[in-house]
Amino acid sequence: MENNSKVAIGIIPDGYIVKVIGKGTMEYCPELFQLLSEKIDKEATKNIYFELSEAIYLDSSFIGVIVSIQKKLKKIKGATLILLNPSQKVKDILSSMGLMDILPLQENLTYKNIEAKGEIKKRLEKNYKDIKILLESHQNLMEINPENKKRFGLVEEMLKKELEKENE
Repeated sequence: MENNSKVAIGIIPDGYIVKVIGKGTMEYCPELFQLLSEKIDKEATKNIYFELSEAIYLDSSFIGVIVSIQKKLKKIKGATLILLNPSQKVKDILSSMGLMDILPLQENLTYKNIEAKGEIKKRLEKNYKDIKILLESHQNLMEINPENKKRFGLVEEMLKKELEKENE
């Protein structure tokens, strides 16, 4: 299934929709975060939906990017981030991280007439910018739930060391 995974973005009348098929993993995070941040900052996008009915797995980096985007949107009056139709597996993952009450879910909602804007490419480079995105996404998860501090403390430590190496 790994090779069949894909993350696509499209335009809907009230914002953008991100469709995850298969696994949403850290390889998608840098481009996804940069693209959505640009939409929020430059286009004043107010609504971002993550359509997760075909997602079988989201890793902590991917979920952390969702939380990071939600934090950006919260600064804009009337802006929302909604997870659409998450599979039970995704709900279980979100629940284990204490996110079920943090990230709004909406089920049984489908959008038609989505204008495709392209596919997010898998790309992960060991550069300062990409490492910083991964670090911030994990730190956002750690802020939400004390269990996440234990779970991702080592990841945070490793990413900080990588940033220090990049700065040398």
